[in-house]
Amino acid sequence: MLNLIGKPADIAHPILGIITNKNVGFFHRHKHILVTSRVDGNWGRYAGVITTSSNPRELASVPHVYGLSTDEITKLCDGDIVLIETNGMVNQIWDSDAPHNALLATEDCNCCCIMCPQPRKKDLEDKTNLNIRVIRLLDPKRTTSLGITGGEPTLLGNGLVKLIVECKKRLPHVPILLLTNGKRFEDISYVEKISAIGHDITFGIPLYSDNDTEHDRIVGAKGSFYQTVEGITNLARYKQKIEIRNVLLKPNFNRLPQFAEYVYRNFPFVIHVAFMGMETTGLALKNLDKIWIDPMTYMTKLREAVLHLYRRELRVSIYNLPLCIIPKELWTFSRKSISVWKNIYIEACNQCTVKEKCCGFFSTSGGHMSSGIKPI
Repeated sequence: MLNLIGKPADIAHPILGIITNKNVGFFHRHKHILVTSRVDGNWGRYAGVITTSSNPRELASVPHVYGLSTDEITKLCDGDIVLIETNGMVNQIWDSDAPHNALLATEDCNCCCIMCPQPRKKDLEDKTNLNIRVIRLLDPKRTTSLGITGGEPTLLGNGLVKLIVECKKRLPHVPILLLTNGKRFEDISYVEKISAIGHDITFGIPLYSDNDTEHDRIVGAKGSFYQTVEGITNLARYKQKIEIRNVLLKPNFNRLPQFAEYVYRNFPFVIHVAFMGMETTGLALKNLDKIWIDPMTYMTKLREAVLHLYRRELRVSIYNLPLCIIPKELWTFSRKSISVWKNIYIEACNQCTVKEKCCGFFSTSGGHMSSGIKPI
């Protein structure tokens, strides 16, 4: 997400608001943050103002950030939601132009996955109230989907329940994708509490192997495999939508066909199975020698696993892998899955005839790419 830094003035506490580039009616201003190059108007009652002016004396009574460039402020669009910190940092929390947005529920986690792109850390403060305020600012007519991610969101306990209740109240027709390791759902009473809300939720749960030894080694927490399996089963008992995700790594690629059979035999009720290329940042970069493998090496195994599930009428997708390294018969399973704010295409892509259909690359992956990359 976008982060800008300007010079703060009259900002006593962090300000959350909806970006607007045009003048808003007086009685609706308290929800909005005005982005403008002009400072000669009446900007009273706005939650805040962001401006390119280098000395906006006219804004002395309004919380504002000044001194940003024109190029910077044009990146902020109507409908974006930002948090302005007291130090002048402008953090984009919601991108109105992106097809998918997610709320960061917590940065804490009860696993330590060897390829985690966002290593766990203790929250300095509870994000639940901030996220509830974001939900209240969203336009139900413009919001088509909502993600909740972490860290591990279920560590919030009743805080996660509050978030989902707020979504049910404010965004009743907006589906949620909840990314979770599923371990907390071994407690069936917690499953019952969330399912009773009655909101449309898909639980995206990672399972990295068909056996406990390999899965637990990857997630760095003994006993996790059986907790996750129990959690998936409990969610199914309450007829919840479940998506199983598997990140493709050196330790687990050899058993992809066995993994596919395990999923089919044990979880035929899941609505989706996703095989995911790795984002090489965070702990993945630190552990690169243990987990990195050229995707060309596992294509045969991936093909077998994908077709095994497809032939058994399970919906299956391939995420985060460019089309040039995927066998053409698997292109129909490929998805443009990388978040807009970190999605790039390299120079070789400029000559490619299928660029518009391809997911491209992670800007965060530091150039760790397959040897098979080439224009089609």
